[in-house]
Amino acid sequence: QHLYRFLYPRRDFSLIFVRWISVQGLNKNSPYCYNTRVRKRPPMKTLPVCLFLSLAVLGLAVPQFGNFTKVTTIPEGITYNELLSVIDCSDTDHGPTNSYVLTVVPSTPCGQCFKIFSCPEGDCLQYRAGVDQLDYRQAPSYLITIACDNGVDTPDQRVVQVMVVPSSPPVFDPDSLYVNISIDSHKTPARTVLFDVDAVDKDNDDVIYSLAVVPSTSAGHYWIDSFTGEIFTTVDTRRECDRNDVSLLVTITDGKTKVGPLVIDVSILNPNVSPRAANLDTTVQIPETAQGTAYSMMFMDDNTRDVFYTVTSGNSPGLAQYTIDGKSPNIDIKGNLNYETSALRSTVLDIQLTDGFCRSPLYQLTLTVTDVNEAPLIVPSVSRVEICEGKRDFNPGFRIVDEDASDVHKWSISNLTSDVAGHFGIDSSTGVMRTLLDYDVDMGAMAAKRQIIVQVTDKGGLIATATVDITILDCNDNAPVFNSANYSAAATECTAAGSQLMKVTATDRDSSRGMNNVLHYSGSGGAIYIASGGEIIVAQAMPAGTVLTFFAYAYDNGQTPGPLRSLHPAVVSVRFTKCPTPPPSTTTPVATTSHFASTTETLPKENDNTAWIIIASLLGTAWLGVLGYMLWRYGAKCLDVWRKINCGQDACWEKRR
Repeated sequence: QHLYRFLYPRRDFSLIFVRWISVQGLNKNSPYCYNTRVRKRPPMKTLPVCLFLSLAVLGLAVPQFGNFTKVTTIPEGITYNELLSVIDCSDTDHGPTNSYVLTVVPSTPCGQCFKIFSCPEGDCLQYRAGVDQLDYRQAPSYLITIACDNGVDTPDQRVVQVMVVPSSPPVFDPDSLYVNISIDSHKTPARTVLFDVDAVDKDNDDVIYSLAVVPSTSAGHYWIDSFTGEIFTTVDTRRECDRNDVSLLVTITDGKTKVGPLVIDVSILNPNVSPRAANLDTTVQIPETAQGTAYSMMFMDDNTRDVFYTVTSGNSPGLAQYTIDGKSPNIDIKGNLNYETSALRSTVLDIQLTDGFCRSPLYQLTLTVTDVNEAPLIVPSVSRVEICEGKRDFNPGFRIVDEDASDVHKWSISNLTSDVAGHFGIDSSTGVMRTLLDYDVDMGAMAAKRQIIVQVTDKGGLIATATVDITILDCNDNAPVFNSANYSAAATECTAAGSQLMKVTATDRDSSRGMNNVLHYSGSGGAIYIASGGEIIVAQAMPAGTVLTFFAYAYDNGQTPGPLRSLHPAVVSVRFTKCPTPPPSTTTPVATTSHFASTTETLPKENDNTAWIIIASLLGTAWLGVLGYMLWRYGAKCLDVWRKINCGQDACWEKRR
């Protein structure tokens, strides 16, 4: 609907006021229908429009209520939607109207429970169930103001009074609110009817029964049929552990009023006693060498049923060390306990007993594995080593195996060893052995094979032994020693190159094993050198009066641990003299044979002084260069200073002029 205010000309040029236009209400029989053009802005556009007008004189039509029920009642405990009144709301010109609730007094507890909806009869005032709850004590009646509105004029208003009719509460039959009964716990299985509660309602409303149990821990053991009032057991009453009575509280309601509780005290005869343990909640110490039964638990019960138990532990590997079957009170050891495995030393068991109905409190039992000193073991039991003669340290390669991880061990030579002379010792901490003297097997001075028994002792005094088979090798432990510290020889300036003047010799105290005492020699004095066999050979004759002095060295060919050189060289001196008259015949160069290599060595013919001459020439050249640079750099200055100091009258005359 839209309201318009404009003037419309009639044929007689009189004006009539158009009050309203109802688009839905117009039809082809409307008294005034003209084709006209209406200017519509914006935009400036002319559209053909046919107006179907329902014309009325202003102020002649108003909304108004007709006859309807203005006083009604409603039951207090109603649980469904209820029609209270059919509203008669209309307009005198038969235009559309609308009715609705304006206010509800009081607004609580059910001020939102009343609404007007369309119904086949028209508009219906209804009570809407489930919005709020009617309560006669809080609001015995409600005044509902409703309005009839046509959308134009002032709405018409009326008041509907709704009276709340209080309901009659149900009552127990008999009306006593206390009952006492008794049961035998060992003779009352599940689904036993304990009591039948009766109740009546004057309004013939359905009575609903509900049950509460004291203590609440027993709530799941009992159940009441909400329609018949029968109270059942849901479990065998032997599950009422250590309990002499329970209280059953029954309440009834007709959906409006709650009545009760009816208190039913149930005395439990011969109650079931929960099993108990006399020796749990303790710590048990078990030696790591223990076998068999580690601990026996003591159970207490009323002897009506067997006692079982469950065991859990946060240490699953620790629990796996024991056999616990849940029936036998014995805790048995499965295999070998090991204190040295720290994760298995302490196992806490959570134990709970049951007789099938009742459970004991949760007990704890701590099984602690204690340390037992265990003998160490030396691995391997026999060690075979080879060492060189002399005074030295050696490791037999033993390893200690001891289950006692934190044990302390001490090495020593066992009294079982026939080492009377005390030739061998051992480090008490590391087990490294040593010879206590310069052990010598050369020429059979000492035994080449020895057997030593060593032992290790732990902090508890337990001992382990092992055997060391020692083979002392005739090693190259003696360096060659020259038979003489000085060797002197003579040659002439006519001595032929390759001539042997004499021979140096040395002695090696080692045996011939591994060529330990096979020697060779070396040394050079330029024109004289030492051949490998010790021969002093002339490489080049020198002028008479020349004396050559140099060191000679002796070497052995030992392989273990290696060749040795003489600690002190021999001093070789060769003096050259004049040729005898007549000069001696030319001597054929001597071919020398290496003693250790069995090969022929041809003596060198070249002059061994060549290298020295080259080095001396180079050094002389360098010195001349330095001297020349010094003269060039500082010579003029030195000459000038010398003149100033030493010039005489004649020498300085030119300067004075």
